[in-house]
Amino acid sequence: MGGEPRNNNHGGNGAAREDLVRELKHLREVVRDVGESFILRREGEIETILSHLAAVPVGTLRGEAPNWLREIHSLKVKQAKGRLKDLKEIDGLIEELAEQVVSAQDRRKGKGRGKRG
Repeated sequence: MGGEPRNNNHGGNGAAREDLVRELKHLREVVRDVGESFILRREGEIETILSHLAAVPVGTLRGEAPNWLREIHSLKVKQAKGRLKDLKEIDGLIEELAEQVVSAQDRRKGKGRGKRG
C-alpha cells in the first residue's frame, strides 16, 4: 500500500528532476533579464535627470543641491547582498529626484511671469 507510490515516484524521479532543472535554469535567465532591464531603465532615468538638471536655474540649483545631495548620500545599501529592499530604495530615490529636478526646472518657466496671490 504505502510502497507503491514510493516506487512510482522513484521511477519518474529522473524526468521530474530534469523538468525541474530545466525550469530552474530558465528562471535564472528570467532573473538575469529582468535585472538587466531594471538596470538599463534606471540608468536611463538617471541620464534623463542629468539632462533636466542642466535646465535648472542657477539660483534654484544652489538652493536645492544640498538637499538632493543629502538624499543621495543618505542612501544606505548593501551592494554585495543584492537585496530587493536596496533596489526599492534606489528606485524610490531616482523617482523622487526626477520629480524634484523636473519641478525645479519648471519653476523657471513660472517665475518670469509674475507672482499670483
